[in-house]
Amino acid sequence: MMKQKANIPWAAFWTLWCLIIFVGCEKPDSSIGLGLQPVSEMFGVYTSDTLTVEMVTVREDSLSTARLSAAVLGRVFTPRIGWTTAGFATQLRLSAPGIDFGSNPQVDSLFLSLRFTGDTYGQLSDQSMLVQQLADSLSYDSAYYSNFSPEVTHDILNDLSQGQVSINPSQDLIVGEDTVVKQIRINMNPVFGQNILDQDTTIFQDNESWLNFFPGIVVSTMGDGVGAAGVDISSGLSLMRLHYHNDNDTSFYDFIISPLSARVNMFRQDYVGELSSLNTPTSDSAFVAGDQSLYVMSGSGLKTQLRIPYLNSITDSLGAERAVQKAELILPLDESFFDSRYPPHEQLFILTENPEGLSVSTPDQVSLGVNIDGNYNSSTKEYRFNISRTIQQILNRESGFAYGNFSPEEPVPPLYIVSSRAGISIQGVVIRGTGVDLNRARLVLTCSH
Repeated sequence: MMKQKANIPWAAFWTLWCLIIFVGCEKPDSSIGLGLQPVSEMFGVYTSDTLTVEMVTVREDSLSTARLSAAVLGRVFTPRIGWTTAGFATQLRLSAPGIDFGSNPQVDSLFLSLRFTGDTYGQLSDQSMLVQQLADSLSYDSAYYSNFSPEVTHDILNDLSQGQVSINPSQDLIVGEDTVVKQIRINMNPVFGQNILDQDTTIFQDNESWLNFFPGIVVSTMGDGVGAAGVDISSGLSLMRLHYHNDNDTSFYDFIISPLSARVNMFRQDYVGELSSLNTPTSDSAFVAGDQSLYVMSGSGLKTQLRIPYLNSITDSLGAERAVQKAELILPLDESFFDSRYPPHEQLFILTENPEGLSVSTPDQVSLGVNIDGNYNSSTKEYRFNISRTIQQILNRESGFAYGNFSPEEPVPPLYIVSSRAGISIQGVVIRGTGVDLNRARLVLTCSH
């Protein structure tokens, strides 16, 4: 028994020693410290953050903004970028077909209720709104874009005597003695309401008849205030309510912005500073150099174009068997004039183009199991993207293979950094350029061979 007890500490010692050796020999995380390593024959790994990247700011093409879940209403000045004005056009559909307003109906009140989404942009102040009638009907299946400028009738449908209205969802809206659900409430002209009541009942037998009579509305700001708010235009909670009485009763009827309503968000930009050259560009290829600053703006605003002209030098250095282990695009926030009242995008996207010039996802965006990231890191104040598959495919294409739908003979399309909520928000961000001395926008590429 004494001999058995004496062996127990030695057994524990050897077990602990083997464990130390096993852990000490475990392969370390190959991503740690690679930015400090030169070309290494020992590990066959090459890391570089000095590869030339050409980045410029260009105008965003007009975006498809039809049938989105939310709209934006108002105008915002984004520091160092400029003004963005937002509005929308939509159908108002019957809440129930076959309505009969009864004998001798008379309008009591008419208002447009636009339910807040809770999103706000810029510093909010009261604004005067404008509601006009569409001259032609929208089509639910048609493509509409952010630069849509529909024809309207000459009549102004809202009651301009109302003055400015609140677009602040944190403020209570009190009507009479009641606090109502948070909304932008626009009083409509009673003459317009009476015109609806005077129509023959056949107008209200179905939505087709109604929309032939009244195609829809355009809602915009008159530009006498600042700030913008998100508006729900898909759930049926935003509506136009008509209060009326007839010879026998008092009631109301709703015309709703429903999921079936054809609708489109519209944006207009007015840039300042070095970006003002993009207001009236001489050609579609107009750009602002990205040595010092790069810009991304939602609302069909701005995007950053990225090209890597000497990427094939990796193949020249490492040979055709090189493999991309990691390609990380790092975009630091330019804090020079950062204003916390105008927070940066929570996330940015990277897109590329197909042979027809249309925006499409990158290989990393559509690959299962790949976290492309692009989220804003408030601690490091930067965006990071994992574009390893994209860079690998571009390298393969330059070695004679196809890239997406492009043949090896065609030029590689650029990459674009764009807003993740481009059609339903007003947000901008300024990124440090590629030519600044410290913490520049850069691509960190790790390859093996």
